[in-house]
Amino acid sequence: MKTSSIGIENLCVPCACRCRYCLLSWDGRLPGVEYARGERFARRFMEELGHVRPEVRPFFYIGCSMETPRLSDYIAWNRETGSPSAEFLQLNGLADRDDAGAEQFMSSVADAGIKLVDLTFYGLREYHDRFAGRKGDFDLLLRLLRAAKRAGIAVRVSLPILRENMGEAGPLLELLREYGPASYFAFLPHCKGRGAALEPLRLTREEFDALPKPVRDCFSPRVEYRTEGEWIRAASWPEPESRVLTLSLTPENIARLEAASAEDVIAALERMDDAYYGIMPSPAELAEMYGDPESRKMYRLRDLLLLWRRRFYAEHGGDVPDMDDERGCFSVRA
Repeated sequence: MKTSSIGIENLCVPCACRCRYCLLSWDGRLPGVEYARGERFARRFMEELGHVRPEVRPFFYIGCSMETPRLSDYIAWNRETGSPSAEFLQLNGLADRDDAGAEQFMSSVADAGIKLVDLTFYGLREYHDRFAGRKGDFDLLLRLLRAAKRAGIAVRVSLPILRENMGEAGPLLELLREYGPASYFAFLPHCKGRGAALEPLRLTREEFDALPKPVRDCFSPRVEYRTEGEWIRAASWPEPESRVLTLSLTPENIARLEAASAEDVIAALERMDDAYYGIMPSPAELAEMYGDPESRKMYRLRDLLLLWRRRFYAEHGGDVPDMDDERGCFSVRA
């Protein structure tokens, strides 16, 4: 399997929210290492990798939010390395700010070169704040949205759609369009992290089709959704040609990584990925084991395969590292 790129992930910045749908299962404890140490490692790793594996594109990113005094350094370094994070930031989970604070923040990131920010709205005010686990988060996002527009930064609004909030999607869209964001991206969440708890709230075909047309128009035409039964009957399973690896920096592994060569680190990740997919049945076999041909729930194929792999791994994973767990080292095959 060809490795096309590798990300170095350092979850070293706290998030002010405690979202029900959190890919990282954020619980208030940072799993990463101190920012400067993570950056030193990433710089050395990326320089070495350019010599020994020049075909693999590396990139570096931080989380669980962008609420860090090192943000300008992070943006500047991403510009040096040609990373998309030099011009784009996801900005949920920031500390609360009044209008002046939001204006100051957006002005500073605009000066640093940011062209586009993403803000995720889960519903109208009461539902959004309950989902985000923080009272006032909805109003903060509105302040950030206004401030971004004044600073000349484009805004992408992400809208996860569930059975629980589908009735609010239309009114929310109408409200947000008064602020003139650049684009909207609606999607059906998948099952990583605490997203697994939302599986009972996944839309059926009938519920999806009943969404107001302006909401359905926010789903990307490049992303195909079908029912589980439709995917099974189509039986058109992908043949991945490459993989993207992610190396998560933690207090437990950082000293070992610092002592290893980039070549050895990426080779170890590739072995972990090979071991994981070595025990994993084919998509057709997973469909036979776990698929429900009568299911009317809607999925991207990527997310349906992920759901089946999660079930298989829970039953048969054993000591093989879980390469679908975004809280650790993981991979994506495409």
